Order: sequence, then C-alpha cells, then structure tokens
Amino acid sequence: MVKELPNKSSISLFEEKKIPFCQTCLKEVEEEGNKEYYNAFKSCKNCTGFEEAKFIFEKKEIASNKILFEKLALLINEDKKIKIKTLSGIFIFSKLKNIENSSKLLVTNLKNINTLVIEKKAEIEVLSSVEKPSIDFEINESYKQKNSIKKEKINIRFSNDLTLFLLSKELEKYEINFLNIEENGEFDYFLDVKCKKDIYIDIPKIKCFDNKKLILESNSYPKKLDLVFEKFKEKNKAQFMTVLWENNLFKESILNFYISCKNSDGISYYSEKIDGLVDIIEPLYIPNSIKEIFEGIENKPSGKKLISSYKEKFPQDYKIALNSSISFSNNSFYTYFQIAKVVLNFKNEILENVTKSSLEKGSKLDYKLLDSKKIFHRKFDYLALFKTAISLKLKGVDERIISLGFMESLANFIGKEIENINSVYGITGVSLCGDMFTNDKFNFLVEKSITKSFKIYYNKEFVIQK
Repeated sequence: MVKELPNKSSISLFEEKKIPFCQTCLKEVEEEGNKEYYNAFKSCKNCTGFEEAKFIFEKKEIASNKILFEKLALLINEDKKIKIKTLSGIFIFSKLKNIENSSKLLVTNLKNINTLVIEKKAEIEVLSSVEKPSIDFEINESYKQKNSIKKEKINIRFSNDLTLFLLSKELEKYEINFLNIEENGEFDYFLDVKCKKDIYIDIPKIKCFDNKKLILESNSYPKKLDLVFEKFKEKNKAQFMTVLWENNLFKESILNFYISCKNSDGISYYSEKIDGLVDIIEPLYIPNSIKEIFEGIENKPSGKKLISSYKEKFPQDYKIALNSSISFSNNSFYTYFQIAKVVLNFKNEILENVTKSSLEKGSKLDYKLLDSKKIFHRKFDYLALFKTAISLKLKGVDERIISLGFMESLANFIGKEIENINSVYGITGVSLCGDMFTNDKFNFLVEKSITKSFKIYYNKEFVIQK
C-alpha cells in the first residue's frame, strides 16, 4: 500500500494537445487560387505545423507548391523511395510491392482501403479522426489469395500532416492507394524541412471495437498520469490507479481485473469503505515443471486414475509433456494458457486457436478459488484447471474447442467473481485493463459475462497496458 493516494490538488492532468491540420486550414490548402494553395506548412491556433519552414529537396531550398508534390508522386510511381521529414518524424515512403515484407503502411486513399483490408466503419472513422492514429487491420481474403500471401494483419495510418496529405492527393492520379513506411534503410531522394523549431506529433496506436477504442501505444496522454502509475510497484495496481484517476472513481467501489499477456495478473478491489485497495486473489502460482502438475493432479480425488488414463491413451503426448521444460516469469492466466499447450501437446498456442476459429462455444473448464472463509487474498486452484483440460482431451474434445474453453471459462470466472464481491462488499463499477482485453473474443466474452448493469471502465487517454 502507498502512504496516500494522489489527489486533484497535487496532480493536474491538463496538458495542451498538438493536433494535425484542421478543416479550416485544409480547405485553404486545397482551394485553387488561394494564397495557401498547396502550402504544406499552413497551420493556425487550432492545429500544428512547422513554423517559418521551407523544403530542402535535391540540395535546394524550395517553397511548398503543387509542382513539388507532382514530382514526388511521379518519382514514387517510378518505384523511387522518398525519405520525408514529417511532423511525426522522418520516414521512408515507397510504393507497396510485397506486403509480406511490410510492417506499416500509409493509406493515401481511404475510399479504396477495402481493396487490401477488411473495412469496418468504426476503424475507418478512428483512422481519419483528429488524432490520426495507426490501427492493425485484417487483410482481406481476396487480397491474400490474389497475391499468395499468408500475412494476417497490417498496421495502417492516414496522413497526419499536410505534406503527406498533399502527396496522397497527387498519388491518386497513379491509382496508388498505399505507401510502404520504413524508419531506416536506403532511399533515392530526401525531402527535408528547414524550420524555426522542430515539432513532434505523436501517432498513437489504437484498437477499435464497435462501442469503444483502447489505446495500445501512445505518448499523447497527459504525462502527469505517469506519476499516478508510479505510485505502485505492482503493474496491475499501478494500471488500476490510472483507471480510477482518469474516470474520477475515488468515491466509488470498483473491482479491477488486470489480465495480461506480458505481465503478472491481478484482481483488486478499491473502495473508501475499506480505506483503500486490496487484492482479491494472491499472485497466481506457476509450477516449475510439468511433472509437478501431473503429481499435483494425482493427489486430487480421482486424479491418479486420470493421469494413468492420459498416459495410456496418449503415451507420446504424455512423454513429450513430461520431458518438456517450462520457465515462466509472469504469474498470469496467459502463462497457464502457455503451460496447457505443453501439457496437452497442442499444435498451436491457445490464443492462436481461438483467434483463427469461428467456433461460438467452448468446453467448460474449472476456474475456481480454493475454499476459504476469506473474501480477500484467496488462492487460485490451478490444478483443477489442468485436471479438467486433461479430462476433456481424454473425451476426444477437439483442440480448438478446449482452447476456446480456456478463454470462455476465464471470462465466466470473472463474471462470477464480480457477483461474489458485490454480494459481500458492494460494487458500483468494474474496470478492465491489461492487453488481454484488446483481444476481440476475450473482450466480448468478459463483457457478456458481466450480467448485472455495472458500468465498465477502461483507460481513456492512458495506454491500456504500460
């Protein structure tokens, strides 16, 4: 516990935001005959741009004009790589050739984005919003088959300064809808900017859902939130604190679930009724070996018979599992997913099975806490989880159905814990943080499991997992 919680008098979250071009400036820049026509450095009190700037191209100082952007578009069409100084840094842009070798793209024509990726209204709206974030899109099947590629997703962003916007307008003439983005590498030409003062505009990375958006990567949040985060050493509590602060919940009773693929998990309860913050469960126990799991199950009722049957029916799987070494540093449910792949000798990771599957229902697995009179600091019965998983495999249940069961049953466990804590202490809301909640299926299942009308809170401007 910390000595005291941050309060409004000690921390202010106000911070001036830098945004790309506004609609007023854009209208002037696009209007032929206007003195600002094709001026990539146009800005006003509402938006940000390079001050007192000029381009430097082919070692010559040059003003921003249509002829320059026509030339740049022509060079790109001729397969030249152009290094460009933008408001968000210096990048190398080129015509998209092999998406397998690409990690980031600039969409130059939003109307044709569906030629490459699956178009979702919410994602398109966010992509072109004021923040101009980047989003991981699913590549459509038509493009994958036509170009014989295996890549599933690609990160895409839209023009977030007038230089890229005006270049995109000229690229429409050549029907170039996407540009490859590289941060380093060889290039043919450099469009530099000489200016009074360099300005940086962040490009946040966003995950879109139909009813919300979650921030995956960003430097745009108020930096005072870092002070809030640093109040706790444990990341699950630190993240919870930022949710409480951003949503002004210090007068509420909130149950938080921090479920992560990269850090240790935590379930915490905050309320003025208990004068602060307390753990619902102790850190999840992670076994040191598969042998420890098998021996632990054998000590449970009917466990010896179960392991004997598993060894007899799947001798190769049992042998491979037993001889596999495991070493995980994070006490998380995701770690249990990884261990389960070894125990059951699955071909794929559990999350991969869930993501690629169109199944609607998974098998039920035991997610439960050990019997205790306490409501706080309880222990999770991890052996019961693996015991039911082995039992399902013995029954011939498909790997994909068991995989979905791991995720679906975890979501149901979250729903039951919410009801349990609410019945004893009372809850006014539920907060969810950690990168597992950026998984579409898991997010849907968890929100579905919250049967009562509790308000669900996420981070607003802060990243969902720092």
